[in-house]
Amino acid sequence: MKKRLVLIVLFCVLIMSLVTLKTTAMTTDSVEVDVCIIGGDNHFVYKIPKHLHNAIAYDEMKENIEQSLSSHWKIQTGHYEENNSVVEYTFFIEDLFQLKKKGQLKLTIPYSILVGMFGEDEAIQLRFVASKLTNWTVNAKEWSSFGFAQPLTYLSEREYVYKGPVNELLQQRTGNFDGMIDKVQMVLRCVIYFSFILLQVVACLLLSRRLKKQLLQYPEKMHQYRKLSYMYQFIPILIIIAQIIFVVTSGLLTAFGLYFKPGIDLLLIVTPILLSIIVMPMVFVATERDVSKELWENMDVISTRHN
Repeated sequence: MKKRLVLIVLFCVLIMSLVTLKTTAMTTDSVEVDVCIIGGDNHFVYKIPKHLHNAIAYDEMKENIEQSLSSHWKIQTGHYEENNSVVEYTFFIEDLFQLKKKGQLKLTIPYSILVGMFGEDEAIQLRFVASKLTNWTVNAKEWSSFGFAQPLTYLSEREYVYKGPVNELLQQRTGNFDGMIDKVQMVLRCVIYFSFILLQVVACLLLSRRLKKQLLQYPEKMHQYRKLSYMYQFIPILIIIAQIIFVVTSGLLTAFGLYFKPGIDLLLIVTPILLSIIVMPMVFVATERDVSKELWENMDVISTRHN
């Protein structure tokens, strides 16, 4: 049990490390705007340093941004969070996509609505966050043509980042974004992801047989069954961890959200992991019953011979 807890803690530390690496340190000299194109929960995040609010109350700033965005999109919800030196304003957009069908994606973002509430000479970082399994163009051109860089990412997202004055974005007027999900890569990674279930079944069956063979050979170890069982479950636990890391880093998390309807995407993400988790106790509990039954039968045969 202790080993299992240690593994879970290590896994959590790994995920937090990846998130930390993914998150760049926020500067206090410029506004940051994140456009998150991730499927069902598409949202904009405005990270505004406190000293750039110019005595404007946070509620008023939220209302100003929301009023601008609502002139073009339907806002589901909006809220803000106050951090050490930055206030984050998050707005969930209901109708971000103009087209979302069979892996084809299209959206239009007027920059005057997105960042027009800031001064033209003000420095800004505009970051588009999309699925790793999508390919995007802006105004039918590559991102680099409009000053966007593509940094290295670690999780399911791909990022396009612009750093510069607001005025340069306003001169572009409108960003027409055309995206396409890479279906070949998505299918290939789905096959790998679901194959973890088969791998888990095979591993559990092989290891449970080895455990059964050891206990039948040394019946005196039966009272240590739980301890031995946890030892033999080490590899199945690693398979589950590998499966979770794969779905987090492969791009499937966001690709499912973009390709499938809400609910179906969550089902496809969670079901394989749940099956891998369920298989492990099922196999080893069944092994315990089988070993106990065979040991009792062997004891009955021995007692019968003595009689």
